[in-house]
Amino acid sequence: MLKADFHIHTHCSRCSDMKPRDIIKNALTKKYDVLGIVDHDSIKGALTTKKVAGKKILIIPGEEIKTVHGEIIVLLSDGKYNKNLLDICDRAKDENHFIVAPHPFDYLRKGVKNNIVKVKKLDALEIFNSRVLVNRFNLIARDYAEKNKIPKIVGSDAHFIEEIGNAAVFLDCEKNIDSIFDYLIKNDNLKFYCKRCSIIPHLKSNIVLPFKRIF
Repeated sequence: MLKADFHIHTHCSRCSDMKPRDIIKNALTKKYDVLGIVDHDSIKGALTTKKVAGKKILIIPGEEIKTVHGEIIVLLSDGKYNKNLLDICDRAKDENHFIVAPHPFDYLRKGVKNNIVKVKKLDALEIFNSRVLVNRFNLIARDYAEKNKIPKIVGSDAHFIEEIGNAAVFLDCEKNIDSIFDYLIKNDNLKFYCKRCSIIPHLKSNIVLPFKRIF
Protein backbone atom coordinates (compact mmCIF):
# COMPACT_ATOMS: atom_id res chain seq x y z
CA MET A 1 0.00 0.00 0.00
CA LEU A 2 1.42 3.35 -1.07
CA LYS A 3 0.94 6.55 0.91
CA ALA A 4 0.69 9.69 -1.22
CA ASP A 5 0.08 13.43 -1.06
CA PHE A 6 -0.40 15.14 -4.42
CA HIS A 7 -0.44 18.77 -3.24
CA ILE A 8 2.78 20.10 -1.71
CA HIS A 9 4.65 23.38 -2.29
CA THR A 10 8.33 24.29 -2.04
CA HIS A 11 10.08 27.62 -1.45
CA CYS A 12 9.64 28.24 -5.19
CA SER A 13 6.12 29.28 -4.23
CA ARG A 14 6.41 32.70 -2.60
CA CYS A 15 3.96 31.65 0.10
CA SER A 16 6.10 28.67 1.20
CA ASP A 17 9.54 28.31 2.75
CA MET A 18 10.10 24.56 2.39
CA LYS A 19 13.41 23.40 0.96
CA PRO A 20 13.28 20.19 -1.12
CA ARG A 21 15.71 18.38 1.19
CA ASP A 22 13.56 19.18 4.24
CA ILE A 23 10.41 18.01 2.44
CA ILE A 24 11.96 14.63 1.63
CA LYS A 25 13.40 14.19 5.13
CA ASN A 26 10.07 14.95 6.79
CA ALA A 27 8.00 12.92 4.32
CA LEU A 28 10.20 9.88 4.90
CA THR A 29 9.64 10.06 8.65
CA LYS A 30 5.90 10.06 7.95
CA LYS A 31 6.16 7.05 5.61
CA TYR A 32 5.16 8.74 2.35
CA ASP A 33 5.95 6.88 -0.87
CA VAL A 34 4.62 9.39 -3.42
CA LEU A 35 4.52 13.20 -3.46
CA GLY A 36 3.06 15.62 -5.98
CA ILE A 37 5.10 18.84 -5.90
CA VAL A 38 3.01 21.65 -7.35
CA ASP A 39 4.36 25.16 -6.89
CA HIS A 40 2.46 28.18 -8.12
CA ASP A 41 3.12 28.65 -11.86
CA SER A 42 6.49 26.86 -11.70
CA ILE A 43 7.98 23.38 -11.96
CA LYS A 44 11.44 24.42 -10.74
CA GLY A 45 10.88 23.28 -7.15
CA ALA A 46 9.33 20.01 -8.31
CA LEU A 47 12.30 19.13 -10.50
CA THR A 48 14.77 19.95 -7.74
CA THR A 49 12.79 17.87 -5.24
CA LYS A 50 12.75 14.98 -7.70
CA LYS A 51 16.56 15.06 -7.91
CA VAL A 52 16.93 15.23 -4.13
CA ALA A 53 14.49 12.36 -3.57
CA GLY A 54 16.24 9.93 -5.90
CA LYS A 55 14.56 6.56 -5.48
CA LYS A 56 13.50 7.11 -1.87
CA ILE A 57 10.19 8.79 -2.76
CA LEU A 58 8.45 8.95 -6.13
CA ILE A 59 8.09 12.63 -6.99
CA ILE A 60 5.43 13.59 -9.52
CA PRO A 61 6.33 17.08 -10.77
CA GLY A 62 3.59 19.52 -11.58
CA GLU A 63 2.35 23.04 -11.00
CA GLU A 64 -0.65 24.89 -9.63
CA ILE A 65 -1.53 27.29 -12.41
CA LYS A 66 -3.41 30.49 -11.70
CA THR A 67 -5.97 31.33 -14.39
CA VAL A 68 -8.66 33.99 -14.53
CA HIS A 69 -11.14 31.18 -13.84
CA GLY A 70 -9.29 29.89 -10.76
CA GLU A 71 -6.36 27.62 -9.97
CA ILE A 72 -5.82 24.24 -11.60
CA ILE A 73 -3.15 21.62 -10.90
CA VAL A 74 -1.39 19.89 -13.78
CA LEU A 75 0.65 16.88 -12.70
CA LEU A 76 3.51 16.03 -15.11
CA SER A 77 3.46 19.61 -16.37
CA ASP A 78 6.46 20.56 -18.51
CA GLY A 79 6.17 24.20 -17.47
CA LYS A 80 4.96 25.33 -20.88
CA TYR A 81 1.30 25.95 -20.09
CA ASN A 82 -0.30 29.35 -20.57
CA LYS A 83 -2.84 30.82 -18.13
CA ASN A 84 -5.98 30.04 -20.16
CA LEU A 85 -8.06 27.34 -18.51
CA LEU A 86 -9.51 26.00 -21.77
CA ASP A 87 -6.08 25.87 -23.41
CA ILE A 88 -4.69 24.05 -20.36
CA CYS A 89 -7.44 21.43 -20.59
CA ASP A 90 -6.90 20.86 -24.31
CA ARG A 91 -3.12 20.60 -24.04
CA ALA A 92 -3.23 18.34 -20.97
CA LYS A 93 -5.45 15.94 -22.87
CA ASP A 94 -3.04 15.90 -25.82
CA GLU A 95 0.01 15.43 -23.57
CA ASN A 96 -1.61 12.87 -21.22
CA HIS A 97 -0.98 15.10 -18.23
CA PHE A 98 -3.17 14.76 -15.13
CA ILE A 99 -5.53 17.59 -14.17
CA VAL A 100 -6.74 18.13 -10.61
CA ALA A 101 -9.09 20.88 -9.43
CA PRO A 102 -7.64 21.98 -6.03
CA HIS A 103 -9.89 23.41 -3.30
CA PRO A 104 -12.49 23.94 -6.07
CA PHE A 105 -15.26 25.46 -3.97
CA ASP A 106 -13.17 27.42 -1.48
CA TYR A 107 -14.73 30.87 -1.72
CA LEU A 108 -11.96 32.35 0.42
CA ARG A 109 -9.28 31.36 -2.09
CA LYS A 110 -8.78 30.92 -5.83
CA GLY A 111 -10.70 27.73 -6.57
CA VAL A 112 -12.39 27.31 -9.94
CA LYS A 113 -15.80 27.32 -8.22
CA ASN A 114 -18.61 27.43 -10.81
CA ASN A 115 -16.05 27.60 -13.61
CA ILE A 116 -15.51 23.90 -13.01
CA VAL A 117 -17.99 23.27 -15.84
CA LYS A 118 -15.38 24.78 -18.20
CA VAL A 119 -12.86 22.06 -17.34
CA LYS A 120 -13.19 19.61 -20.21
CA LYS A 121 -10.72 17.06 -18.90
CA LEU A 122 -10.80 16.72 -15.13
CA ASP A 123 -8.92 13.65 -13.93
CA ALA A 124 -9.60 14.22 -10.24
CA LEU A 125 -11.31 16.62 -7.87
CA GLU A 126 -9.70 17.57 -4.57
CA ILE A 127 -12.53 16.76 -2.17
CA PHE A 128 -10.47 17.66 0.88
CA ASN A 129 -7.80 20.32 1.22
CA SER A 130 -6.19 20.72 4.64
CA ARG A 131 -5.91 24.50 4.23
CA VAL A 132 -9.62 25.05 3.64
CA LEU A 133 -10.74 27.05 6.67
CA VAL A 134 -14.47 26.45 6.18
CA ASN A 135 -14.98 22.69 6.00
CA ARG A 136 -18.31 23.15 4.23
CA PHE A 137 -16.30 24.05 1.12
CA ASN A 138 -14.65 20.61 1.26
CA LEU A 139 -18.06 18.95 1.67
CA ILE A 140 -19.40 20.78 -1.38
CA ALA A 141 -16.43 19.46 -3.38
CA ARG A 142 -17.05 15.92 -2.17
CA ASP A 143 -20.74 16.07 -3.05
CA TYR A 144 -19.97 17.53 -6.49
CA ALA A 145 -17.47 14.74 -7.22
CA GLU A 146 -19.91 12.04 -6.17
CA LYS A 147 -22.82 13.55 -8.10
CA ASN A 148 -20.77 13.91 -11.28
CA LYS A 149 -18.77 10.69 -10.87
CA ILE A 150 -15.41 12.46 -10.85
CA PRO A 151 -12.43 10.64 -9.30
CA LYS A 152 -11.61 11.93 -5.82
CA ILE A 153 -8.32 13.03 -4.31
CA VAL A 154 -7.18 14.82 -1.14
CA GLY A 155 -4.20 17.08 -0.48
CA SER A 156 -2.44 18.76 2.42
CA ASP A 157 -1.56 21.84 0.33
CA ALA A 158 1.48 21.96 2.61
CA HIS A 159 3.51 25.19 2.53
CA PHE A 160 5.41 24.60 5.79
CA ILE A 161 7.05 21.53 7.29
CA GLU A 162 4.48 21.14 10.07
CA GLU A 163 1.76 20.71 7.42
CA ILE A 164 3.31 17.62 5.85
CA GLY A 165 1.25 14.66 7.02
CA ASN A 166 -2.10 16.46 7.12
CA ALA A 167 -3.48 14.49 4.18
CA ALA A 168 -2.84 11.18 2.47
CA VAL A 169 -4.23 9.02 -0.31
CA PHE A 170 -3.64 5.28 0.07
CA LEU A 171 -2.98 3.42 -3.18
CA ASP A 172 -2.94 -0.34 -3.66
CA CYS A 173 -0.91 -0.30 -6.85
CA GLU A 174 2.63 -0.36 -8.19
CA LYS A 175 4.95 2.54 -7.48
CA ASN A 176 5.00 4.14 -10.91
CA ILE A 177 3.15 7.07 -12.41
CA ASP A 178 1.01 5.14 -14.91
CA SER A 179 -0.21 2.68 -12.27
CA ILE A 180 -0.93 5.47 -9.79
CA PHE A 181 -2.95 7.60 -12.21
CA ASP A 182 -4.83 4.54 -13.43
CA TYR A 183 -5.65 3.55 -9.85
CA LEU A 184 -6.87 7.05 -8.98
CA ILE A 185 -9.18 7.17 -11.98
CA LYS A 186 -10.64 3.65 -11.72
CA ASN A 187 -11.17 3.28 -7.97
CA ASP A 188 -14.17 4.94 -6.36
CA ASN A 189 -13.46 3.65 -2.84
CA LEU A 190 -10.07 5.16 -2.12
CA LYS A 191 -8.91 5.42 1.46
CA PHE A 192 -7.91 8.88 2.71
CA TYR A 193 -6.44 10.51 5.77
CA CYS A 194 -7.62 14.08 6.28
CA LYS A 195 -6.62 16.64 8.90
CA ARG A 196 -7.40 20.34 8.67
CA CYS A 197 -4.77 22.89 9.62
CA SER A 198 -5.32 25.98 11.76
CA ILE A 199 -5.26 29.56 10.53
CA ILE A 200 -1.57 29.86 11.55
CA PRO A 201 -0.08 28.54 8.25
CA HIS A 202 -2.23 31.06 6.36
CA LEU A 203 -0.88 33.86 8.54
CA LYS A 204 2.68 32.66 7.91
CA SER A 205 2.07 32.57 4.14
CA ASN A 206 0.33 35.92 3.87
CA ILE A 207 1.98 38.02 6.58
CA VAL A 208 5.17 36.51 8.03
CA LEU A 209 6.90 35.46 4.79
CA PRO A 210 6.15 38.69 2.88
CA PHE A 211 7.45 40.66 5.89
CA LYS A 212 10.66 38.61 5.97
CA ARG A 213 11.23 39.19 2.26
CA ILE A 214 10.96 42.95 2.75
CA PHE A 215 13.43 43.02 5.60
